[in-house]
Amino acid sequence: KFLTSGVLDHGLFAKSEKGTPQGGPLSPLLANIYLNELDKELTRRGHHFVRYADDCNIYVKSQRAGERVMRSIIQFLEKRLKVKVNPDKTKVGSPLRLKFLGFSLGVDHNGAY
Repeated sequence: KFLTSGVLDHGLFAKSEKGTPQGGPLSPLLANIYLNELDKELTRRGHHFVRYADDCNIYVKSQRAGERVMRSIIQFLEKRLKVKVNPDKTKVGSPLRLKFLGFSLGVDHNGAY
């Protein structure tokens, strides 16, 4: 019932056809339950990663490895878990240059921050 109850969009009711309301408490909970299979697959492959709900960073040693792992994991998500990956939000890059959940990493003479 919660998933089909509709949402308020700028004060107007909008019927919900699929998914969970943006920013709702149920969305990250369901993502964590469903994407547990992704965690198991990444662990099985020996990858270092961090995931919060449907946001995920996978750490590899090179740009080339990142591109290869990204292709492979997108295939796993889309074929096995039937999850559509948004290509506009999916990137390969240095953790020192990309933000994750609004935060970025840095290194200076004192170490990492």
